[in-house]
Amino acid sequence: MSDIIELMEGPGGEERTRQGSLRDLYYVFFRHKWKMVLFFLTVTITVAVGTFLAAEIYRSEAKLLVRVGRESVSLDPTATTGRIINISQSRGDEINSELEILKSRELAEKVVDSIGPAAFLNRPDEQLPADGAARETVRKARREVRTAVRGPRSLLERLDLVDPVDDRTEAVLTVMKNLEIDVSKNSNIISISYEAQSRELARDVIAKLIDLFLEKHIAVHQTPGSYEFFAEQSDNLREKLVNAEKELLDVKNMMGISSPEEQRLIVLTHIGNLEQQAGVAGAELAVSKAKVQAMQKTLAGIPEAVATGETAGFSDYGADLMRARLYELQMKKQSLASKFTEESRQVQMIRQEVAESQALLDKEKVNSIHKQVQLELFTEQVTLSSLEAKVENLKGQLASAQAELKTVNDADFRITQLTREIDVQKANYRKYSDSLEQGRIDHALEVGNISNISVVQPAMLPMKSVRPKKKLNLALGAFLGIFGAIGLGFLSEYIDHSIRTPEDVEDKLQLPTLVSIPYISAYSLSRKGKIKEYRWAIEALKEQLLLGSQDATQELRVFGIISHHRNEGGSRVAANLITTLARLGQGDVLLIDANLDHPSVHEIFNTGLSPGLADALVNNRMNLLPKVTDDLANSRSNGDAILSSPARNLHILSAGKTEGNLSEILNSDKFHKLLDSMKRNHRFIVVDLPAVGEASWAARLAHLCDGVGLVVEAERSRWEVVNRAKEQLLKSEANILGVVLNKRRFHIPGWLYRRL
Repeated sequence: MSDIIELMEGPGGEERTRQGSLRDLYYVFFRHKWKMVLFFLTVTITVAVGTFLAAEIYRSEAKLLVRVGRESVSLDPTATTGRIINISQSRGDEINSELEILKSRELAEKVVDSIGPAAFLNRPDEQLPADGAARETVRKARREVRTAVRGPRSLLERLDLVDPVDDRTEAVLTVMKNLEIDVSKNSNIISISYEAQSRELARDVIAKLIDLFLEKHIAVHQTPGSYEFFAEQSDNLREKLVNAEKELLDVKNMMGISSPEEQRLIVLTHIGNLEQQAGVAGAELAVSKAKVQAMQKTLAGIPEAVATGETAGFSDYGADLMRARLYELQMKKQSLASKFTEESRQVQMIRQEVAESQALLDKEKVNSIHKQVQLELFTEQVTLSSLEAKVENLKGQLASAQAELKTVNDADFRITQLTREIDVQKANYRKYSDSLEQGRIDHALEVGNISNISVVQPAMLPMKSVRPKKKLNLALGAFLGIFGAIGLGFLSEYIDHSIRTPEDVEDKLQLPTLVSIPYISAYSLSRKGKIKEYRWAIEALKEQLLLGSQDATQELRVFGIISHHRNEGGSRVAANLITTLARLGQGDVLLIDANLDHPSVHEIFNTGLSPGLADALVNNRMNLLPKVTDDLANSRSNGDAILSSPARNLHILSAGKTEGNLSEILNSDKFHKLLDSMKRNHRFIVVDLPAVGEASWAARLAHLCDGVGLVVEAERSRWEVVNRAKEQLLKSEANILGVVLNKRRFHIPGWLYRRL
């Protein structure tokens, strides 16, 4: 450890280490090695014990293939009775629908009801075997542990903090928790697996689940009662169709019509002919009436007998031609008058011709005209009567034909209604018949349990357990233990605010480090090397104080040793320091034990506790101390308080027994006068002061010393607490020379430290 002493005896008594070096990493490891080792052992042992005591879990697997079947390409029969709408559904959606059916709570409940809740709740490793008392003991212990784990839940149920769960519900939750369903990537294969502590249970759950799923799959892809519904509707529609056809036949028979269209065509043709004949007869009737009227007018204007001459032998042929021509023109005039207006050119020309013919005929004074006109008048009247009868007959036939046409139209309307109704009934009957056939197919497939789900791999009986994976668990436990221990070490280092190194003293307290005194355990007291290291540290402290005395404006002779907490080793540091100062041989030195509450110097030097400082200052026994003007030799011979030690030039003033109020030390200048008197007779004085955190007057005593060394136990005192002690000393105007880092632990072994 010589290299450590060299570091401690560096400039300023401070340890100089590289920042962020590999030594810092090793420092953390070696400082917290027992925490890390304990954490590692705890984790690894816990994982190992848990692995070997854990129940074995078996996994049974099965695979289903979702093919393209009728469920994928056809609709429900009840959805196809109207207009068919194409619905696009991806295969992924179809498979996801099947996954939701498999994961449904209903199937889990049916599985539990089929197998029984007891099979899921009773642990196989808790059943008492008959193959050995050791295994029976282990399984009893498992059962007791699990009962204890379930105990808090039972307590919460009794306190109504959680809802009680019956065995069936707990079994259902167990099935849903241990059931794993997934789809193989880029395939239509559904993988089903279940984990249980029993091989048979894992297989039975998968097998029963597949059976129930196939039944549920068929049930959800059909409409219950669709076959019966369509059968009933088909019968009703067939009956309505037969009735409509019978009514149509009755209408046709009653009307005597086979085809309304043909019958209507015949009637319309007949009506057209009648209307044409009536038109012609009407025209002829009008002409005949005109002729009669004209003849009557002509006959009225011709005398019955006029003698103009006598013709012998032959008739007057020219007159006859003139009369015939006149009659012809008059008939043409009547015909044109019925077709054209009076202002038309044809009517006016024919009138002119009639007038000219009449004028020529009037010139003839013949008697035969009267007879001839009268004869023609009779003939024309007969023709007029026949034409009137013909017109009346045609009107009657036309009315009868129109009545027949109305009858045909009415029959056609009724026949059209019946035909339309029959067409509708036929269409409905055909659709319902098709749906009935599809429903019959679905019903037959349901009875035969036929679907598009194929069992690729049935539930297999597992032969090996899938958990616990002992090698993997042990490896993970070791991995977790190692890295968890490392993390614990760094976490402990991070949250530790204690002062550990001289660098911490400078960074946190803004004070120099006088010396780092190594920690010496009871085991190390027998090792000469450790004792030597401690002595070198005390020598380094002495050198630091002497160097500080040379740099000061006045010589430092009274050194106070103070700490914040008791048991930080301040008294032993003071004792070893005064011993080292005595070896200088520059005069007598004195150690004053001012720690009146917890004195310890008398134990270190094996001297009496009283009389001492408390007897002299508090109990007013000043005669125990030498006068300021007394000689040291006389004081040693006459005074009882200051004792000589076995060491040369070393004197001790113990604490003494306190019976009065310690505050008297601060209320008087007795202690100050004591120090002044002792400085005349002693080269150096070391005062073992009480802890700042335990004695309110310790800072006042520190102010009376020439310099104060603040003792801090490494890795114990938090820097925030030590900093408050420093502030109290500065507030009392004490001269803080530096920090004595006591019980410094060098965690890295020397052989490793020298190689870093």
